[in-house]
Amino acid sequence: MLRKFLMAAGLAAAFSLSPQVAEAKVKVHIDIWQPGGYCYYNHDPFRCGGYGYYPRPGYFVPHPVYRGKVSCGAAQWKLRNQGYKQINATDCGGRSYAFIARKNGVKYRIKFDSYRNRITSRQPI
Repeated sequence: MLRKFLMAAGLAAAFSLSPQVAEAKVKVHIDIWQPGGYCYYNHDPFRCGGYGYYPRPGYFVPHPVYRGKVSCGAAQWKLRNQGYKQINATDCGGRSYAFIARKNGVKYRIKFDSYRNRITSRQPI
């Protein structure tokens, strides 16, 4: 009986003296600093308490719009949407593209500006 008592006391002592696992209750918030604060420039209802700032049009600086060169295939699609049929590309290099296409039974030689995305000249053949 004494043996069981000593074994139980030893186990109780071992569990009571074992190190406890500590829980760290730390919140880490990583933020990118913006002048005026995050909520000043962004509408984020979760981080800004249900509201955000919408800047006035005079103070808003939009992102620049990049308008690059239109591909030859995109130029052909634009001509097709304008009613041209049987579109053949004769030159797809440089700033302007050249096409031969048909519209209303008339054959045209078309020059297309690839940067401005429009027809610059159209001559019947």
